[in-house]
Amino acid sequence: MGKRVCIQTLGCRVNQYESVAIAEALEKRGFEVQRDPDGADCFLLNTCAVTAESQRQSLQLARRLAAKGPTAVLGCASQNCKEAFLALPGVFYVGGCAGKMDVVERFVSLNGRTDAVTDVRKAGYEPMSLDGRSHWFSTCRAYLKIQDGCGGNCAYCLIPALRGPSRSRGADEVVAEARRLVRAGVREVVLTGVEVSAFPGLPSLLERLGELSGEGLERVRVGSLSPWSLREPFFRAVAGSANFMPHIHLSLQSGSDRVLRAMRRPYTADEVATRVAALREVLPRVQLSADFITGFPTETDAEAAETVAFARKLGLFHVHAFPYSVREGTDAANMDGQVPPSERKRRCAALLAAVDEVRDGIFASFRGRTVRVLVERVRDGCADGHTEEFFACRFPVGACPPAVGETRTVTVSGQDGSSLLGMDLQTNATNTEETV
Repeated sequence: MGKRVCIQTLGCRVNQYESVAIAEALEKRGFEVQRDPDGADCFLLNTCAVTAESQRQSLQLARRLAAKGPTAVLGCASQNCKEAFLALPGVFYVGGCAGKMDVVERFVSLNGRTDAVTDVRKAGYEPMSLDGRSHWFSTCRAYLKIQDGCGGNCAYCLIPALRGPSRSRGADEVVAEARRLVRAGVREVVLTGVEVSAFPGLPSLLERLGELSGEGLERVRVGSLSPWSLREPFFRAVAGSANFMPHIHLSLQSGSDRVLRAMRRPYTADEVATRVAALREVLPRVQLSADFITGFPTETDAEAAETVAFARKLGLFHVHAFPYSVREGTDAANMDGQVPPSERKRRCAALLAAVDEVRDGIFASFRGRTVRVLVERVRDGCADGHTEEFFACRFPVGACPPAVGETRTVTVSGQDGSSLLGMDLQTNATNTEETV
């Protein structure tokens, strides 16, 4: 059996982190890891089951990969319906959310085997970390998993049943991993987990990571946060940090108090607005994005409109919104008042359109201002990256193109869809000197 493994990943940042950890482990065992299926000898798919559509896509992609060669499957979708993956010809291993690193030994001992083996078990703590050797996703940005599982009881969600209860890594372990990543060239880390807000001592961890700014850790971000994280200890930590970026993504799901209660979300819209206002007092530059579900059972047109108005009120520049998905095994699946799928999609489109308008207004206010862009890609005469506010930004490069991982100061000149356009001040200065 050849040594070229293609890894494909669906779903959340936690999955992406875990795929990188597996890629590093495979590389240490002599495998060549790639994302492109062409030319690969065998395949690994890390699946998602947050919606019925993501589970369907996971099965569809597993089928396509298994038709090309021996395929191993991991993740939430295979945890949820292992038999469907085992039935696919060409699948030699089906794991779930626990023991993901065990798949490395499965590849080592593959040797042309075609009989399918399954090891889907109850999720528990699993040591997993990165050393930064694999630049599989990015050479300058990395996800850093600090937590797994969820202690929530939301009416619509399968993830606690699939991923298990909330459990966190030690802060010392996280800081040590951040240092390894910085030594490998990473300039930005994004703390991620299924329920990041459940990490004990999150403000203290942010303070410790802030101390790494002098070692080359220029940027720290956090994954999706519960509004309840926006409290005084968090405010003190981010306000005093040398590298915490002015962007926060919130897990909101709705702007209607009645729908939030039906979802079993532990806050009201007013409480969120109050906490966001307090956040902006300590981080005036902060920009916000959020998660939403549209068309939850019993949601009315008026309540959907409340969510749209709420997103406008908070000034969200981006939302990760998707229509409610029926997940068997959740309480919401058996609720009366199921909203027709077409209406769920219409409400989602209306929310996205409203947030696009908010984003366009925010982008217009940045025109002529300077932003700092961490360069993540240089191609076809342009550099792409993100600003400190997490706005995507593109700018042309001249005689002095930046390196990936370099931060450039850019003057915003316009907008192209969801990206800012700008002019690199260093490139512009270089071009002016050449002209003179």
